[in-house]
Amino acid sequence: MKISILTPTRNRPNNCERFIKSIYSTCSERKNIELLFYIDNDDPALETYRSLHTHCQEEYKDFATVKFVVGDPISVSKSWNEIAELSTGDVMIMGNDDLIYRTDGWDNILEKELEKFRNGEFEDDIFVAWFDDKINWDRHCAFPIVSRTWYDLLGKFTPGVFNFGYNDTWIFEVGKMLGRLHFIPSVVVEHLHFSKGAPMDDTYARNRTQEKGNLYARDKVLFEKTRQGRQRDRDILHKHMQVMSMTKLKAKEINPDLEFSHKLMIVNELKKEWAPTTHKLKEDPLPEQTEQYKKLCKSIDKNGMKHPIIVDENLRVLRGNQRVWYCIDNGIQSISAYHIKESDLDRYIQATYIYKDDYPL
Repeated sequence: MKISILTPTRNRPNNCERFIKSIYSTCSERKNIELLFYIDNDDPALETYRSLHTHCQEEYKDFATVKFVVGDPISVSKSWNEIAELSTGDVMIMGNDDLIYRTDGWDNILEKELEKFRNGEFEDDIFVAWFDDKINWDRHCAFPIVSRTWYDLLGKFTPGVFNFGYNDTWIFEVGKMLGRLHFIPSVVVEHLHFSKGAPMDDTYARNRTQEKGNLYARDKVLFEKTRQGRQRDRDILHKHMQVMSMTKLKAKEINPDLEFSHKLMIVNELKKEWAPTTHKLKEDPLPEQTEQYKKLCKSIDKNGMKHPIIVDENLRVLRGNQRVWYCIDNGIQSISAYHIKESDLDRYIQATYIYKDDYPL
């Protein structure tokens, strides 16, 4: 399991290296850890960060990646999404430069804890997990851990609407609405926050006492006004959870170049070419059509479905109507599909075509 830790940082290069070093010294599989940082191009410590980046390439070279992204001064909420877009991990962790990883083997513990969401009880990869930060315990998730599936479905890591705070609370509330919160008390990632005795430095003050006002307080007001956004996120994720809990006809082969368009789709929502008559194919089927359908069913029964069907933006089945009817006849609720623009059909046909005489029996 590859893990991406995503961390905006400002004017804290020393804290940042302390954070990196703590991860490096406690994880078990460094090659599976990816660290991405966002730094404002007006950061007073920009040159020190650049030196730190160079230092990390040698000192922490066992990591999969340590990358510092320099960009325009944007909100913390948006900066998380900037680096999330560059991430490649199966799991994404919200990081902070005032954290210290304390527990040896935390990455192996995390993988084991998430197993029920990924390959066990649920298999839909939807969860909000978090470690013990020595402040919130199980009451609140200050540094959420979510899956690549979560990110891909929503198209974002954080909501992107806040100045500074409440990104964690947004994710926590969505997870709570879904009933998918998972606290991991066996891993300690200590939060050295000013409320617990750490110095109130310029970075803390920047978001609480600057001339624009207390950005954290303003974000609280914004949070209260954006509940519909969290409900929308919940609905998207819940739809995925429903599909993944259904009986499935999965394709045995997913073309790596087309995988981005692959998904499980609900059979009853698809617009099929043939009307549901007594014969299923069409009102007056030709004998060869009947034989072809029987041969297809026999092949799937014995060998499974080789390729996904092809469905357009309007849920119209472009290729694979007989496989959809196979699902209906056998009480299968969802099916592997490439969800595409109809203009791309030729590309997908070339990658998935099977001659009717070549069904493996």
